[in-house]
Amino acid sequence: ALGGSYCRVLSGQRREGLSLEEGLQYAAECIEACIPFAQDHGVTLILENHYKDDFWTFPEFAQKMEVFCALVDRLPSRGFGVNYDPSNAYLAGDDPLELLKRVAHRVVTMHASDRYLAEGTLEDLRREEGGSQGYARRLRHGEIGKGLNDYDAIFSELKRVGFDGWISIEDGVEGMDQLERSVAFVRKKIKQYWG
Repeated sequence: ALGGSYCRVLSGQRREGLSLEEGLQYAAECIEACIPFAQDHGVTLILENHYKDDFWTFPEFAQKMEVFCALVDRLPSRGFGVNYDPSNAYLAGDDPLELLKRVAHRVVTMHASDRYLAEGTLEDLRREEGGSQGYARRLRHGEIGKGLNDYDAIFSELKRVGFDGWISIEDGVEGMDQLERSVAFVRKKIKQYWG
């Protein structure tokens, strides 16, 4: 046993021809079926508001806020929670703070990340995200605290609801110096909001 307390699950790809109700039903049934096994091993399943796996052709089924929230609402509170990633909300065309406020009471872990577009717009990204494997080339991870996310607003909301879970850092693609700056930024914010 690895000793982990959480296991991230996803809703699968947003495949063509799959209705909203079918996708919600399939994803909820599959996740719910895994909860008892996870609980037996002391693990909480966490659903991330995800963009797209690097090996997938289509974006995450529950990428958009309305779909994500509908799926979360179908799943029990016991043995299940949310892994919040503010950058992925931007990629879905949603407001990360609005999403956080809607699911804050279910957030048990968080990905601290920042993204940016190397070129073009979010609309350009939308046109490219389906039908090709992995991330669009114009999409980049960036140094945490230097991108689009308002970490003061995010951490204020998490503190308001009594969040005390893991915050993992998604960075390091540009080398150790950038990763060290991202770690320092997140540590400073944790100290600022949680002492």
